[in-house]
Amino acid sequence: MGQHIRGIAMASSASISFGFIPLFTLPLMAMGILTPSILAYRFLLAAFFLMLILWSKKIDFKITRYEAFLLISLGLIYICSAMGLQLGYLYMPTGIATVIHFTYPIYVILLLFVFYGQRPTLLVMIAIILAFVGVIFITGIGSGAEPIPFGGFLIVAITGLAYASYMVIVNKSVLQHMNNIKLSFYALLFCGIGFLIIAYFWGGIQLIPDAKGWGWMLLLAILSTVVANIMLVEAVKLCGSTLSSVLGALEPLTAVVIGILVFDEPLTPMHLLGIGLIICSVLIISLSGKIAYAWEVWRKRKRL
Repeated sequence: MGQHIRGIAMASSASISFGFIPLFTLPLMAMGILTPSILAYRFLLAAFFLMLILWSKKIDFKITRYEAFLLISLGLIYICSAMGLQLGYLYMPTGIATVIHFTYPIYVILLLFVFYGQRPTLLVMIAIILAFVGVIFITGIGSGAEPIPFGGFLIVAITGLAYASYMVIVNKSVLQHMNNIKLSFYALLFCGIGFLIIAYFWGGIQLIPDAKGWGWMLLLAILSTVVANIMLVEAVKLCGSTLSSVLGALEPLTAVVIGILVFDEPLTPMHLLGIGLIICSVLIISLSGKIAYAWEVWRKRKRL
């Protein structure tokens, strides 16, 4: 029970840390730094800090070929997730982009069903429907307001699938037994190398112009990458990929609040309704076991 509570605390803290990504990223984009350069700096700096931690703790860097294959796969998946989310900021408010990305708990359920035969319950199916209806409201379709471009929506939606794949691989592979810091180091290192290559062909690596820019970059690399990833990996191991993804509800809430308070981003009643439906769907998934148990208890009492 103690491990479960610790896992919940880790997942919640990781989600809040991830929710600060727009706060640190948008000022860098405003300086004219392109997405590949920002992400190359972010993940290579994060890998460097993790390497220092591994050295200080005398943790062995050795990995098997199969582990290397899985870690490279995680790096590629993270590239899709991180780049898609940051590109999404160009098409829509950061809070809305984060909420659409937050549909990843639904993808976790679907991936576990397709690849591991974990059949979703009726409650989970209802939650999936609520989530997709919520996404429709968020995009503004049929609201009379200018809708979010479908291309931008699709880019961010794919990030949810990528992030869900990351969590399932960590939870269902030999990586589950790897040291959290070591796992995060290799995944972020391979991700950073990938973005370095992308940046090279995207006009070259741009220099960070001033100390303020380095400050934003260090916060992005340390708080929203190093700290967030270590806590997420620990949470997935302690309480599973489904519950960890569900507790990610704090991520879009953090991003939405930051978007409104710091960046003066609009939030319409339709957006609020969509966000509410998505959060309800996630809560249904997280509480589905308790709801089903309570229902059975009520039915038995009714028969007596």
